[in-house]
Amino acid sequence: MVGLRVGGLAAALAVLSTAPGARAAESEADDAEEEAAKVEAAAAKPGGDACIDEDVKADLFAKRKQRTSRDRLFQQTNRHELTLRTGYYASDTFDGVVYTQQAKIGSVPIYTFGVFAFAYSYHMTEDFAVEATAAITQLTSRGGPELERTFSVLENQPRRQLMFDADLVYSLAHAKMRFGGSITHFDFFIAGGGGVVDSVLSSGIAGNGGFGLKFFLGNAFAFRLDLRDHVFRQQLLAEQFWVNDITATIGLSLFLPTRM
Repeated sequence: MVGLRVGGLAAALAVLSTAPGARAAESEADDAEEEAAKVEAAAAKPGGDACIDEDVKADLFAKRKQRTSRDRLFQQTNRHELTLRTGYYASDTFDGVVYTQQAKIGSVPIYTFGVFAFAYSYHMTEDFAVEATAAITQLTSRGGPELERTFSVLENQPRRQLMFDADLVYSLAHAKMRFGGSITHFDFFIAGGGGVVDSVLSSGIAGNGGFGLKFFLGNAFAFRLDLRDHVFRQQLLAEQFWVNDITATIGLSLFLPTRM
C-alpha cells in the first residue's frame, strides 16, 4: 500500500512538473505566430516597414503571393489602343485586292493594299477589351467583262465599300519567345462582334469574327497580325445571298498613356 501511494505521488509530481513546460511551449508557439502576424501587418502598412528585416518581409510576401501570378512587363489594363491596319481583302463575289491602289474618303486620297482600317480599343483588363473599327476597301471585277457590259454591276470602275465593326476582344494567351538575342512578349487573341457594311451592293448588318497576334514593342507600341471573317448579305442583280469576305492585315498600335 505504501508503494502504491509513493508511486501515485511521484506520478502527480511528474505531471505538475511537465505541465508548466507544455504550457510554456504552447505560449512560445502562440507568441511566434502572433509576432509573425504583427510583422505581416506592419509590412502591409505604408511607411511602417522601416524596421522590418528585408528577408523576413520578402518571405512573407512570397508566401502570400500565388504561384500562378506573374507580373506583366507590358501592362494593358485601363489603357487606350489606337491601331492602323492594312492588308489583303478577299471578296466572295469579286476579285481579291492585294496590290496598291487609291481609295478616297471624300476628296482625300488614301493608298491601301486592299483594305485600310483604323481601330480604337479600350482594355478593361489584361484579358478583355472592346474595339471599334472603321475600314475602307474597293470592289473590283476583272473576270466578267460581258456581265459588266450587259448589267453594269460596278459601272466599269472600282466601287468603295465601308465597314464599321464593334468587337469584344479576348486574349487567350500571354506568351514570350526568343527572337534573335532578345525576348519578345506577345498575345494570342480572338475577336467577335457586329457592325454594318455600306456599298453599292450591300447596306445592312454584318457579323465578324477572327483571331490575331500582338507583339509588344517597348512600353507603348505593338505590332499586330489580324485575320477576320466578315459575314453579310449582298445583292447582285435580282439575287440576295450571304457572303464571307476575309481580311488579312498587319498593323501598328499605340497605347495611351505611353507609360504605366
